[in-house]
Amino acid sequence: MQSNIAQEIRQWSSEFLEVPSASLNGLPPCPYAKKAWAENKVKLDVNTGLDGLTKLIQDYDNHNFDMVIWAEEEYPDMEYLDGFCDGANEVLSVLGKDIHLMMFHPDYSPSEAGLDFLEDVECLKDSELDYAMVFVQRLSVLDDAAKSLEKSGYYKHFPTDIYESLVLYRRKLRNEG
Repeated sequence: MQSNIAQEIRQWSSEFLEVPSASLNGLPPCPYAKKAWAENKVKLDVNTGLDGLTKLIQDYDNHNFDMVIWAEEEYPDMEYLDGFCDGANEVLSVLGKDIHLMMFHPDYSPSEAGLDFLEDVECLKDSELDYAMVFVQRLSVLDDAAKSLEKSGYYKHFPTDIYESLVLYRRKLRNEG
């Protein structure tokens, strides 16, 4: 099953995350994904449970990947996983760790969050995923990228509360860490 999940994640990235969108000022939802895949800077960790995610976070400094994607078919409910990621991000910040977790969950609806424009590409959608994902990356890299994207107009269609919870919250964690 791991190879199917890996193939689906790669397809989702290729057909959605890497596709330019008019709603994002001509940039793809993840402007850096294509390069990371091309340079073999993405690692997948599939079906290792929350213990595997915890170990992945503990060992994050021991590799040179830009991103590690934890994917789990036996995933916890969305609120639990969201709380786990938020709590981990807070603790990592307090400890001065340059690590950040972003969650994707089958129960998450971009349209409910006011991000309808993220559903304008026909491909495997978040809602069609049979597994949850957590993207583990360097907080400093995410924040630096967000600063660059802000200048490009990337966030102009984002609702204020979503922009604050994604971009400004990460910046706050980085500055307090």
